[in-house]
Amino acid sequence: MSREELLRDRCRQLLADGAVAMVVGWRAGSRSGTAQPCFITKPEDTAQLICDERCSQNIAGYLARVKHMGKLAVVARGCDSRSIVCLLKERQLERDRLHIIGVGCTGIRENGELSDACSTCVQPNPVLCDEMVGEATPQPGAIAKPAETGPTPDTRWQELSAEVARCIRCYACRQACPNCYCPVCFVDATQPQLVGKTTGLSDNMVFHIMRALHMAGRCVECGACSRACPMQIDLMRFNREAARIARERFGTSAGMNLEEPPALAAFDPNDPQEFIR
Repeated sequence: MSREELLRDRCRQLLADGAVAMVVGWRAGSRSGTAQPCFITKPEDTAQLICDERCSQNIAGYLARVKHMGKLAVVARGCDSRSIVCLLKERQLERDRLHIIGVGCTGIRENGELSDACSTCVQPNPVLCDEMVGEATPQPGAIAKPAETGPTPDTRWQELSAEVARCIRCYACRQACPNCYCPVCFVDATQPQLVGKTTGLSDNMVFHIMRALHMAGRCVECGACSRACPMQIDLMRFNREAARIARERFGTSAGMNLEEPPALAAFDPNDPQEFIR
């Protein structure tokens, strides 16, 4: 049996036995070559499930919205499971109300090319799951991590400004991100109003810098934000830099260990704080 057939059979069994109230996964999208999240409550509907290179959404972001339905089975690759770990640590989900079905990932493809985020993925297999379906992806080796490069200090601001200037403030990045779950986002706050509503460079810059800071130590580098951006802004460039700094400062990567406290929620009295002048 193929991995998808095994997945469908297992999810059908979980629903038929009443072990879960809903399966959260993916099904084929309305356009050829696309996929969309699906929320299945009937055993016969598990025939819709797919899990392949079309599944670009990080479905961890939907779990908090449907957790009231009861215990959930969720299909999770490496990045999905890392996001679930982050949400569990931030008390947005309850572990005993999730049944995590792990699947190995060989990458998402867009227009026949491996997604940029997948090209730097270091965790193609779930870090947390109740069971695995199919073979795990060989790790490391299947998805190689290239050497990290970045702009020099002389060009960083110019390159950042050129990217941010194209933003139309549609907030697709925020909506696609599984870790953006605040009932009122800082960009929508009015008392006080923290960010202007224009698409001028100043307001755009404040939005993207503040969002990058909010994601520091929390971003799992799944690339959902970049894939959702209609202006093709390289949002992962910001997030990777924030993730790199978090790794260097705190020695942790987001969503890799359920027992570790969130990087920016831990206090160490021996922190040298050499960046404070």
